[in-house]
Amino acid sequence: MKDMKSEIRKRYLCAMRDKEFLELYHPTLDALMKHGMPESQARRAAVEFTINNGHPHYHVDHERAYRCVCHLLKAEEKKASNARTFRTSLEMGLPKRRLRQQMWYEIAQRVASLRNRGMSIPQAIDHVLEHCRASRFFISPATALTKICPQSRTRALR
Repeated sequence: MKDMKSEIRKRYLCAMRDKEFLELYHPTLDALMKHGMPESQARRAAVEFTINNGHPHYHVDHERAYRCVCHLLKAEEKKASNARTFRTSLEMGLPKRRLRQQMWYEIAQRVASLRNRGMSIPQAIDHVLEHCRASRFFISPATALTKICPQSRTRALR
């Protein structure tokens, strides 16, 4: 039953991320089209611009964030004390995809900063997920294209 709830929550968070992406993408596309850029070039430029310059919320589950951030912080503490660690990203429960991994490192860095100011880890995670903005959208241009045109799921971004 818990897996079903977490899957529903994950889909909801993905839908919120997609909505936030599209809210930033469409005005960018309109502005590029007004400047006379061809539609295919404007779409690509708008996708790239929105991914790299958007400052979305972190759309991740609090429980998942707690697990990943704790693993990352423990690994950093071991590195700082020169203790050898043989934990792989798989053992740490981190995603294999590079963009998602960058997101987790960014969240962990913000949590560590808040911990240095006296917050507990759960409080810091809650604060980061509720009030902080990500440096970018952590999705690839191909994934972004499927959010813009769902029927283009098999077509590459040109």
